[in-house]
Amino acid sequence: MKPIEEVYPESDGGWWSDYDPLLNSFGWETVLKVDDKDYQGDSRVLFRDGDRYGLLLFGWGSCSGCDSLQACGTLEEVDELRATLRDQTIWKDSKAEMLQFVQERDWESQYSWHADETKEFVQKAVEALS
Repeated sequence: MKPIEEVYPESDGGWWSDYDPLLNSFGWETVLKVDDKDYQGDSRVLFRDGDRYGLLLFGWGSCSGCDSLQACGTLEEVDELRATLRDQTIWKDSKAEMLQFVQERDWESQYSWHADETKEFVQKAVEALS
């Protein structure tokens, strides 16, 4: 994993709002990423690391009161957030296992099922894993 200072090199005591550098710093391939198309919402990410596949779902907002990254005041806090997101990633040992997980997950009971982007993610994830 990249040192956090390399992830956000232009930090000046800062303000961070773009999760992509943080996600890319894991060193995993991003197979699929679907974000809500709004000022606040959720991101759904399918990663690949060798033969393993990971699934990460997280929410974000438009201000430091409702967005974890924007609430960070130091690079150390950003690094702690990165560790949290890394640890929340659900891993399966193979493509087939992740496909089964995505197909069998009770998506409709999830808080973000109302968003068209969640339905889009599930469909595209099944296609990518089939």
